[in-house]
Amino acid sequence: MWGLAAAFYLFGFFQRVTPAALAQELAQELAPTATALGWLSATYFYCYAVMQLPAGLLADRFGPRRLFIAATAAAVAGTLLFAWAETFAAAAVGRGIIGAAAAVGWIGMLKLAAHWFSPQKFASISGLSLTVGTIGAVLAGFPLRLLSDEYGWRNVVAGSAGFAALVLLGMLFILRDDPAERGYRSWAPAPQTDDALAKISVWDSLRTLPKKDLALLCLGQTAVTGSVVMMAGLWGVPFLTTLFDVSSRTAVGLTSLIPIGFAAGSLVFGPWSDRTGRRKKPLLVGTLGVFAGFILLASGISLSSLWATAALLSMIGISSGSMVVAFAYGKDLVGGRRTATITALVNLSVTLGSLGLQPLFGVILDWQWDGLVVEGVRRYDATAFQWGFAATALWLGLTAIAQWKTRDAVSPAKTLGLASPGG
Repeated sequence: MWGLAAAFYLFGFFQRVTPAALAQELAQELAPTATALGWLSATYFYCYAVMQLPAGLLADRFGPRRLFIAATAAAVAGTLLFAWAETFAAAAVGRGIIGAAAAVGWIGMLKLAAHWFSPQKFASISGLSLTVGTIGAVLAGFPLRLLSDEYGWRNVVAGSAGFAALVLLGMLFILRDDPAERGYRSWAPAPQTDDALAKISVWDSLRTLPKKDLALLCLGQTAVTGSVVMMAGLWGVPFLTTLFDVSSRTAVGLTSLIPIGFAAGSLVFGPWSDRTGRRKKPLLVGTLGVFAGFILLASGISLSSLWATAALLSMIGISSGSMVVAFAYGKDLVGGRRTATITALVNLSVTLGSLGLQPLFGVILDWQWDGLVVEGVRRYDATAFQWGFAATALWLGLTAIAQWKTRDAVSPAKTLGLASPGG
């Protein structure tokens, strides 16, 4: 059950970061300026963000299965539209459809995890889920670049819709919302919780939540993933090809260090949080790690060495894996109520960073552009990128303060005495 949801999440992650590997082609065919390219990539995130809370509310009320089926079908259609687009508007609509459909992925997957896995493993399963999604990001790096050079980017993107179609078939015949539907024990926090909540108005349910702590937690999540997606999903490749004069394939391969590190970090921070029964410390440590990475990029210290820059990208990726703890954090703050809705709320905050930082970085690059054009595409110098990194670091620092101010939460494992003695 989790595997089918994870396969869809992998596909959504693949589509999320494809603009990075295809930046040159997209700039030549659809988005000639950095600002336009940033908006094209961010269209995914705008629609993804808009659908977060509706997807969470619907998953809590009707279960994730029906949402997954509808979303996967929409994702297939959006992918084909993007692949065949001849104008900026058509491409943006295609990416918007994909983003709206992908909004179901993470929410539905954690909703299934709350039913199919024991609560003391929730953060660990969340980390594993992020790892699977990150595989999609890695596939959208060097493999996508290699296949696009051989067969054309449009054919490769259109071909990826076939994978989503196979996942859709699996969901139609296999996927179930709860283990009880297959005769197994359910791990849902309370057997009738979702049924009871369905009879309570959304407003009555949400107004009893700890608003201050949720607000601080969500504000704290707007920068980490946003900065990582900004680099791995779009601007990392232009940065490396421009400043280090490497090929697009090499740049894509080095940028893939970020999602690889993200996957590795999620498998460290999630179990660390489950083992100690605490959420705040692992989350804050990771946020500060990403902040330090962008401070060093903004300073220009690493610009004399490609290997030093690659090490910084790995550091940023590994540290960003801490964000997986935020979902367990939110779940614990509200005592397991409305799991999908809270997941959607936290994920919306994660998405807002991605939504804003990509176009903002493009605006900064255009602001610092010195007029150089190479093969019909604007070329930006080191100073322009450093300004973008500095703005990103500033936002990371502010969100780290919000994270520090959030009340800590104790996991169910700690409450039940299931965490390790060393926790």
